Amino acid sequence: MEKKLQTRIDKLQVAIDEWLSPDNADLKEAIEKSVNEGLFSFEDIKYQIRSLKKSLIKCEFERWVELSGANEGKLPDNKEKVLCLHAGNLPLVGVQDILAVVLSGNHYAGKLSKKDPYLPVTLLKKLKKHEVLNGTWSVDLDELAIHVDKVDKLMFSGSTDSVDPVIDRLESLGLANVTTPRLMRTAHYSIALIEDDSPDTFHQLAEAVLRYGGSGCRSVAMIIAPFGLKSKKCEFTDYVEEFWLRNPQHKKPSPSLYHRYAYNKSVGIEQSWLDDFLIEETDLQPADPFILHWVKGDVDKFNELALNYRNGLQALYVTNPDIETADVLPAPEMLSDAQQPPIWWKPDGVDPLEWLSKRA
Repeated sequence: MEKKLQTRIDKLQVAIDEWLSPDNADLKEAIEKSVNEGLFSFEDIKYQIRSLKKSLIKCEFERWVELSGANEGKLPDNKEKVLCLHAGNLPLVGVQDILAVVLSGNHYAGKLSKKDPYLPVTLLKKLKKHEVLNGTWSVDLDELAIHVDKVDKLMFSGSTDSVDPVIDRLESLGLANVTTPRLMRTAHYSIALIEDDSPDTFHQLAEAVLRYGGSGCRSVAMIIAPFGLKSKKCEFTDYVEEFWLRNPQHKKPSPSLYHRYAYNKSVGIEQSWLDDFLIEETDLQPADPFILHWVKGDVDKFNELALNYRNGLQALYVTNPDIETADVLPAPEMLSDAQQPPIWWKPDGVDPLEWLSKRA
């Protein structure tokens, strides 16, 4: 690996260790503010930070660089400006994009989400202190535009319908336009295949479905199982209740969720009403929050539904590593890793560090 890039990784590790240290009062305060203002639950923040402690380590940064092909010696002196419009649906959801910009050697411009305004700042401050991040950030796009000229690249998440309004807004501020290279993520749900009803499988499934209230793109919104919902809903509900005892659901659904339950009941759809979550035995494309679609089927059904619903599909999960999927689909991941991916995972099938590297 190029010496300058290796030095950056070494300094990055020092910054990360200091950030995640139990003595980091700045991070503690950000956690308290986030919880007190009702942005996230303490349990979800704690889970995310523990997951990051496992993945943000030197050997994983080095592996990411190798996998992305970003170790060809060009990146350390690359100073293009990258604008990251961070989402706020999960605590610290933008960490991967921040670190991709850092490792690529680019200049970072970050629009932080008002839904997560405190936690990312604590990381950005440490990265700047240790001179591995060059850039600026703000929760206000107008304020950010005062300090940043037109950017070279754009990274953000959203729906396809949001592209034009986003670009129009950025163009009005002189930050970007339709010709600016952009990496946009549109996936918003994941699908899992299970082959048994063992306690380990149901524990993993509950975590994959319910963590963060099911609001992450890696959250399972559809499950294919060899048995129908009716025969397992009481058993699975026990695992759901156990999960909620340790991790109370922070976000609550709108009244329309109950209306859906009432409709399902009237037309005879098998379901399980959990007050703040609904499990229904339908193979409809996931579109609404707080709903798990339960489908009786096998690996063929798994492939069929994944192919039908790949527009919006983020990840496929299995409990058997030997399961094969169609070439056009995402490579299956283990269900146990659903909510704690490695730092080098590929949102929407694209490695952000590789994307930055190829456009360097």
